[in-house]
Amino acid sequence: MNKPSENVKTVEEQRAEIFLEIYGVSRMGDVLKNFTKDYNSCKNVSAKKAQSLYQSYSYAIFFMYSPSSIRNNLVKFKNVILENGGKHQAVALQSFTIESVYAPIKRKDVERKRELKKALRSNVSASADVESVEIIKGKIKELQRILEERDYLIRGNQTEEQVRAYYILALLGLATGRRFTEILKTLHVINRLGFGFFSGLLKGNDEKIEACIISLSIKDVQSYIREIRRFVKTGDMTEAEVSAKYAKVFNNALKRLGFKNVKELRHSYSVAGSHIFRRENETTEDTITRILGHKEVFSSALNYT
Repeated sequence: MNKPSENVKTVEEQRAEIFLEIYGVSRMGDVLKNFTKDYNSCKNVSAKKAQSLYQSYSYAIFFMYSPSSIRNNLVKFKNVILENGGKHQAVALQSFTIESVYAPIKRKDVERKRELKKALRSNVSASADVESVEIIKGKIKELQRILEERDYLIRGNQTEEQVRAYYILALLGLATGRRFTEILKTLHVINRLGFGFFSGLLKGNDEKIEACIISLSIKDVQSYIREIRRFVKTGDMTEAEVSAKYAKVFNNALKRLGFKNVKELRHSYSVAGSHIFRRENETTEDTITRILGHKEVFSSALNYT
């Protein structure tokens, strides 16, 4: 009978060897520290060179076989990017997505890829940690500061009113989790004795829901909505027409502010909201469904964490 080889290495040992060869360190924590240094040193290089660096680090996450470890490490790398800013912030964030983890998986490993994707999207315990919530709160606070102090950068032929509208959309998207078409046209914010409610939600939900707002007052939200609607005229346009006319404009503008697109605002809100607004004995899925205003629990809620 053949004896098991004493030279067989564990998955962790193999990963440590690969990390040592590629990154010069053997632990993910140290890889993250190296990334922080390299990210800050890349702020003044070309986007192409910076992207190459980001992709080399996103490859490290591929070697984390636990779905929760993959998601948690994606969050950690994104936190470094959000905390340190820089002109390539949007490019960097795009390099640390679930899709970037799949990229190194060869075609013959398609089954592994399918299983990994399914596990990532169904793992309840892999929601973002408290640190991520604080970063999102900090981003909201910074956007509000920029608006109050009018401390924004105006480029090319942009007017101050245009740039201000972009910042307001980013702020409201992060603080309320509402779709950009709702913010521009249909959303109503109701204040009843200090309690806030949203109505005018899309996707067939014509009921009032509790306004779960992060870091802003009800009056702040009402004021910013009035202001952005004075600039963005929707008139008798339908939801589809509003989306067709403004989606590309706002997506491009948000990229310059460090966000991937308007959907990322709703996702980020859900990350923070799943912690801030969770009720006793409520699951992550239930919380996200409730604060986003869906009528029924929807299975894709965990994609938002």
